[in-house]
Amino acid sequence: MDASPSSAAVAANHCRIRIAGSEQHFDIGSNEVLLPAALALGIDYPHNCRVGTCGSCKTRLVSGRISPMVDFALSPLSNQELRDGYILACQAKVRSDLEIDVRLGAHAALPERRIATRVVQWRRLPGDVVDLRLALEQPLQYHAGQYCTLAVSGSFVRRSYSFYDAPPDVAGEGAREVGFLVKRLPGGAFSEWLFSEDRSNARIWLHGPYGRMGIEPGARDSLGVAGGTGLAPILSIAAERLRSLPDARFTLVYGVRRAEELLASQALLDLVARYSGRLCLVPIVSHEPEGSHYAGARGLITEALNDQLGVDYANVVSYICGGRPMVEAVERCLQELGVDAHRMHADKFAPTGI
Repeated sequence: MDASPSSAAVAANHCRIRIAGSEQHFDIGSNEVLLPAALALGIDYPHNCRVGTCGSCKTRLVSGRISPMVDFALSPLSNQELRDGYILACQAKVRSDLEIDVRLGAHAALPERRIATRVVQWRRLPGDVVDLRLALEQPLQYHAGQYCTLAVSGSFVRRSYSFYDAPPDVAGEGAREVGFLVKRLPGGAFSEWLFSEDRSNARIWLHGPYGRMGIEPGARDSLGVAGGTGLAPILSIAAERLRSLPDARFTLVYGVRRAEELLASQALLDLVARYSGRLCLVPIVSHEPEGSHYAGARGLITEALNDQLGVDYANVVSYICGGRPMVEAVERCLQELGVDAHRMHADKFAPTGI
């Protein structure tokens, strides 16, 4: 990959970004933010949230100067990573030529689109969740595990949600319909509007796709850990990997508060039925009332991650999605069990305001 201009000289108002240990390089404008500038060039730079909360775009700064847009000491970067010179590319304004150490992907970044949609399914699920499906006026290409932002027609309020469908299985073909699991956020401008009545046939603008959580080469077995509506991107990733890797298995640990929430998603039911021999579903509930008829596992989601799970932790690729405290607890647990940090992909949900 070489996204640089053909001329050997870099313009004075541009900075050259070199990838350590390779001949790869690209040029971006001085004072541009590293991640979005790289993505605009079609570079598959690791990222997900793009606002400094997930840590997916962490990058070791070998040489050069950047200006942090946030205090990295308060970011997902560990103390050791800070000492080793790591930065968050989504929060780093480039001030000079840089040499960086980061693992770029093999996939070209998909173009961001703005597409008009219509609600074709509005279905309430337990746990204050709506299963929302949208018909797209134009086909959309996206990768498993990606997300988009949704905005009601005529509103400037945009909120981020992950696709729960796998991308179409025909290369280059775009999806004509996509689904999301939307959790009600008290006081949230978008979710309160969505929950106030059946929104079938409502017009919604979709912007995206964004993120890169589901891209992982190689026919490895997978472990997905999902809390609540964090199930959505894990379903997309599981469906894609089970479809494209016929010999691989996927273990899905799914944590919710109450037992009634476990199999409420039709997408989950369909996946279990289609891949019953290669998909292992491990449910666990944290707030099921004592004395109920539920006979399955109870407790925090990390309690399901142990040597009895039947996972080869040293060789598995893992995907984790849910609230930030839950994801960080799972990351620590998996590291202790021997999961390779480079094969651990996370999406940390955080409220985006009201």
